[in-house]
Amino acid sequence: MSTKLSDFFSHWDVIRTELIEGVNPLTQEQLDWIPPGGLSSIGDLLRHISEVELWWIGNVVMKNFNYRDLTASLAPNLDTIIKELKISHEYTANLLNSKTIDCLNEIYRIPERNKSYSLGWILWHTIEHEMRHRGQIFLLMRLQGITPPNV
Repeated sequence: MSTKLSDFFSHWDVIRTELIEGVNPLTQEQLDWIPPGGLSSIGDLLRHISEVELWWIGNVVMKNFNYRDLTASLAPNLDTIIKELKISHEYTANLLNSKTIDCLNEIYRIPERNKSYSLGWILWHTIEHEMRHRGQIFLLMRLQGITPPNV
């Protein structure tokens, strides 16, 4: 019996939980703050994490074409951003529970990019993307004088 992807990527739920718990006490002002010379707020990065996960997992892999740019007008506050993070991660959880590690070499074609990617690449890319931006979010918290969670 092959190992389920949910066992192989079990830490992804921990990463998402730590991210949500880490930003949960933020005020709207802290969520929207952009450092001098900066480009993104914590809210922007959280929306970006959600939309990238939804695009790669929900759209490319699961063929559930619900992708949309997650703008500040669609998810203006922390409650709606967290809701979106949970929705996008449901696609990931469903995928990880439905496939085994034998599927990591499955290929997914993206015609508009004229490229193909393996499921393994897509999963590693998406989780690495979240972890990289989680680090940026925690740095933006520090720059505002907020102690980020110890992860």
